[in-house]
This record gives sequence, C-alpha cells and structure tokens, in this order.
Amino acid sequence: MPTPVKDRPSMTETVYQKLKRTILLREVAPGTQLVEQTIGKDMKVSRTPIRNAMNKLKEEGLVQIIPNRGAFVVEPTTEEIKQAFHMRRQLERMTVEMVCYTLPEEEIEKLESWIEHEKETYNTRDILTYIEVNKQFHMTLAYQTNHPFLIEFTERMLDQINVYLMLYDVFYDENLDEKKRFKEHEWIVEGLRNRDLARLQQLVDQHMEESLTYMGIDLSLPSIPSTLKDDQKSL
Repeated sequence: MPTPVKDRPSMTETVYQKLKRTILLREVAPGTQLVEQTIGKDMKVSRTPIRNAMNKLKEEGLVQIIPNRGAFVVEPTTEEIKQAFHMRRQLERMTVEMVCYTLPEEEIEKLESWIEHEKETYNTRDILTYIEVNKQFHMTLAYQTNHPFLIEFTERMLDQINVYLMLYDVFYDENLDEKKRFKEHEWIVEGLRNRDLARLQQLVDQHMEESLTYMGIDLSLPSIPSTLKDDQKSL
C-alpha cells in the first residue's frame, strides 16, 4: 500500500474539490457513505485532509456527518425541500414588493445580462457556474432592497436550495425545453420593467413551483394565508 502523502495546505482543498465534484456530477448518489479509508487509498492522502474536506462539505450542506457512523452525501426528504422553497417564496415575494417601483433601469439591464450568462452556461452544461449565475440573478434583486436581514437570509436559503438543485435538478436532461427554463426569469424582468407587482408575485409563485417540478417534485406549495398577504402589504 502506498505511503500516504503528508497533509499540506493545498491537500485539504484538493480532496475537497475532488469530493465536491464527485457529488455534484452525481457520480455518487444521495445517501452514499463517503468512507475515509477508501478515499485515502484512492487519493493517497492521510485522514486529516479528508476530515477537513468533509467538514467543509458539511458547512456547504453537501455532506451529513453522523457521530459513530461516518459521512454521507446529504439526502434531503421531499418535505425538507418543499419547506425550503416555501421559505424562499416568502423572501422573494418580499423582495419584489420592496424593489418593484424603485429598481433602476441599469439593475434591470444587469438582470438581463445574468439571463444571457445563464443560457451560455446551460448550453455548455457547466452546472457549477450555472448555479452560481442563477444565484446572482436573485441576489441582484435582494441587494437592491438594502435590507441586511433579507439579503442574509436570501443568500443562505439560495445556497441551501442550490444544493438540492445540484443533486436532483434535471440539468442534464437533453429533452428538456431549454427556452422554458429561462422564460420565468425573462418574465420577472418584464414585470419589473412594467412595475407590475401583482404579476411579479404571481411569477415568484410560478417560479418556485417550476423549480420543484425540475427536481421531480410535482407537488404544490402551500398557499399563502390572506392574513399573511395583508401583513406583507403593510411592510
């Protein structure tokens, strides 16, 4: 058996990037155990960089570490995914309400440029870049609220949901209607340009539903109670 290479500052990053890519390219299924001994043998590294890499993946929501059992690729339940999207919907509804009538034209043009970038990365099937570009589209709107808590929670929720998208989204399905995938963002931009809040809130709901459908979760999100809608209007 080859002698393990001693840990170096770059070794943890090397293991981390290798494992992350393996997970995101779906070479291992959700729920799969990541065995330290096997990884160490394959990559010729000691346990220290492996454990450091596992902790980093845990922080990103890609790995679950269970005491006395080991590390496993995260396997969220359908209910957990739906709850995350339900929370994201509330945040995005608040966002469009806060920016609808004040968003500068240059920010709308920035959103359009993100959509073009989305199309480019989708065509090359670069899922890592695509997910990041998708995030920046939504964060562009969040930043314009100038609301620190909303910005923080939106980013945290997007990061968590992006894990789900990477694991379950039909990103590599060649039969998927590509035009449909980007239409929702284009409609949101149109709604912002027209300052049409009612339309924007409808589009946010539709966008969340379609995102669930892309992951094979064809279930409706819970409707927003009328009292909550009234509360949102008073914010």
